[in-house]
Amino acid sequence: MDYRLISVVALVFWGAWGYLSKLATRNSSDTSIALWATLASLAPIVAFAFATAGRGTGLKPSWLIIGAGLAAGIATVAFYAALSRGPTSVVVPLTGMYIIIPALLGMVLLHEPLTVYRVLGLACAGLAVFFLSR
Repeated sequence: MDYRLISVVALVFWGAWGYLSKLATRNSSDTSIALWATLASLAPIVAFAFATAGRGTGLKPSWLIIGAGLAAGIATVAFYAALSRGPTSVVVPLTGMYIIIPALLGMVLLHEPLTVYRVLGLACAGLAVFFLSR
């Protein structure tokens, strides 16, 4: 499957995740939401891992993968804490700006090309969060 189609699937489900998470803050604590949402996310992740384990290196762990998982866990806890205290229209786009960090690191540390379109894309993303938070 083409990576762009897979990206759209991720976009749609992350959108649903943000919206459903905000609805959950109406009658659940951010601690409860972080725990149960994370546990529920394990089902598709484990199914995917075992369904595709024959490709590549299998299920071999590395410190980079473990670091990424720890970072995601910390971000998840912070996201739900922010979402329980703030409006969806600000928290979700603001936390979604995480895309700037790997984009910049990719360009600076991995020497990925810095193009006018990428700079404009990052600037537009920043403007979107600015306008949505007003």
